[in-house]
Amino acid sequence: MAELIWKGKWESTQALTSFASTKHLRNIEHYDGALEHKGVKTEHPPAGWYNRLILGERREVLAALLGEFAGKVDLVYIDPPFMTGRDFVSGTQVAFSDKWHNNLDSYLIWLYETFVLLHFLLVETGSLYVHLDWRVAHYAKVMLDEVFGFSPNAERAGFKSEIIWHYQSGGRAQKWYARKHDTILFYTKSANYCFHPERIGERRGARKRNHMRKMQAADGRITWTIRSAGRLYTYDEDSLMTPADVWNDISHLHQKDPERTGYATQKPEALLQRILLASSEADNLVLDCFCGSGVTPIVAEQLGRRWIAADMSPLAIQLTRERLLAREQLRPFVVQRIETQESQILADEQRG
Repeated sequence: MAELIWKGKWESTQALTSFASTKHLRNIEHYDGALEHKGVKTEHPPAGWYNRLILGERREVLAALLGEFAGKVDLVYIDPPFMTGRDFVSGTQVAFSDKWHNNLDSYLIWLYETFVLLHFLLVETGSLYVHLDWRVAHYAKVMLDEVFGFSPNAERAGFKSEIIWHYQSGGRAQKWYARKHDTILFYTKSANYCFHPERIGERRGARKRNHMRKMQAADGRITWTIRSAGRLYTYDEDSLMTPADVWNDISHLHQKDPERTGYATQKPEALLQRILLASSEADNLVLDCFCGSGVTPIVAEQLGRRWIAADMSPLAIQLTRERLLAREQLRPFVVQRIETQESQILADEQRG
């Protein structure tokens, strides 16, 4: 199988195992989720399951989650930095830096570590969606083929779809074709995975499609027929079609869109709704380690999924917490942060 090599790859990968054992999560806030206590911290974490909002760098967070959640996450969506060479500002604060000192090796190490840790966390029936753009999507696909396995048969584990999210925002280039899409890579850990196209399908309608034969009944109802491999297939105009891998029906968030929070790189809720509906069940566990403005946990709450959301930006964690607490319905969640093994020992000694 083809393999992508860069400076420092093996040293970084070999260090992941020992690194994981030194990272722990410390609870810093707890919310019981009850409407009458919404926004009020409880003295102890809620009983039973509670969702998690974690402040920390993705490598540390994912490593700290391995002990409890290895092989237990059903769906991962990540919208990581794209190696744009920019600082992204929300209001007057830097939300995150995406400069990387113009060092592609450093970025590839960082991205590869992320994929390896996420693969460990996914359940065997789990799925991963990686949201990138033209700068590094091609590198990411080769790395994901290595981590998840490559097969020319898309029904097996690994690559499933390269989704093109096409939008109209921004200006028009003069020296190249205008860049008006992001790429979302869809991978699965095994050949047995959750996928429900009927939940997000497009109504077939009365418009002519392909070489199908249109038929109209006496009551005006439209059906479409097509013969393939000796069989006749008939479709009603109300039947649903699996969405194509070009998504041009979800708009980029404009400046005055009511969804906007002011956070840089915020994605529309409709994008996450489509992914969660297609690739998860009610009460499945969804993970996003670059949660930014909190779109993934917000949509997970709406759809009744459990969630773990993390970000290294205090601004992102603050905004996500505020958005969660503003909801009319909210399940229990805890805010956590990374704590090293040494600081955990010191804290235990102080409490003792």
